[in-house]
Amino acid sequence: MEKISKVQNCSFGKCLVADVSINTATIVQKIEGEVFKWENISSSEICHAILINDDKWIIINTDARYINHSCDPNCSINENLEVVSLRPIQAGEQLTISYNIVHKGENPGTWDPRWSFKCLCGANNCLGFIDKYINEDGNIWTPPLGELQKIYIPKEINEKID
Repeated sequence: MEKISKVQNCSFGKCLVADVSINTATIVQKIEGEVFKWENISSSEICHAILINDDKWIIINTDARYINHSCDPNCSINENLEVVSLRPIQAGEQLTISYNIVHKGENPGTWDPRWSFKCLCGANNCLGFIDKYINEDGNIWTPPLGELQKIYIPKEINEKID
């Protein structure tokens, strides 16, 4: 894959930027790394963990590790763990994804408070503080009823329900 993005220093740390102009639906990075269960992820790596399915998380070890959040992202991550542009992106523009949007059919589990942060993206739709999952329509995401039972109902009662 042609290298079309690079890591740069930004005002708040490192970021991933377009090295060239990028068309819509272009793969800009690949998510790769070691897979862990949630409870085995170190505190220093928690901000680089992405849920890939059920209780499996990947700690990114490619340049995609430096893709920052925006409430109006220009990229997303597809089912092949590729970072894909959502719109045309100019050379030098920062590449961003939304850290907290839950797409239809996804179940990311419980929000970890260690992920919460003040958002500085500057988008017109900026939430100001990222501290929970939201649906694509901007409403607060809630787990399916079966997941709520597992979280809030004692195990011995849950077993009788199932």
